[in-house]
Amino acid sequence: MSNLARLDDRRQIAAQPVTPSLPRSIASTLADNRFRSTPWNAADAMFSIVSTDERRQVADGARAYRASLAPCPRDWLKKRLSSMALAHGHEKDPDRVTAWLQETGRLLLDLPHDILAYSIDEAIKRSERGFMPVVGQIRAIADPLVATRREEAYRLEAMVQVMDGRTRGDADAKPWERVVAAVAPEADRIPAADIAAFNRNMRKFGTAMRARADGSTYSMGPGDREPDDEATSNA
Repeated sequence: MSNLARLDDRRQIAAQPVTPSLPRSIASTLADNRFRSTPWNAADAMFSIVSTDERRQVADGARAYRASLAPCPRDWLKKRLSSMALAHGHEKDPDRVTAWLQETGRLLLDLPHDILAYSIDEAIKRSERGFMPVVGQIRAIADPLVATRREEAYRLEAMVQVMDGRTRGDADAKPWERVVAAVAPEADRIPAADIAAFNRNMRKFGTAMRARADGSTYSMGPGDREPDDEATSNA
């Protein structure tokens, strides 16, 4: 029995990969907004995430996306490459086949399970005249997908930080990567007189929307007590 036959134990390749997914309403918040001049930031992304269920989905998604970046199972990759060699390989020297399996596995083992499985399939389908795809062809498909998922995982985790009220302690973080403070700096605050006038107009028209000193708005619910204009002015 050849080394190649021994490497393929004829069992079905198990542990099929699972690709993480998000509801469309949450997935859309991870995309760059081409209508804004500033880069993506977690605080803006959280603007439309208001329900408790959606917030839970953001937290669950962050964990799922981070977990999905783990390297693929070693045993699965060994079986997958062995099947490829049997089906598409033309090398007959068992020592060369073994060396190919070891080296190819080493150079692909870091990739996430579902992305690697998809990339291998795509590389085989795109291969001309049925030749075995090489590592470079597989990674040309996989690496951009990994980069996109890493960015999505990072953005989900940043949104979770906003929900938890945490801030980044990294002094080297870019401004749009830091979680915004609950209260804007003094220079960015709306003048108190403008806030008082705005709130008076809101009461006049019977709306529930009010303004804070940092420029954010809030809604008055039934039974809520609104601070008077003097207290608002001192905010």
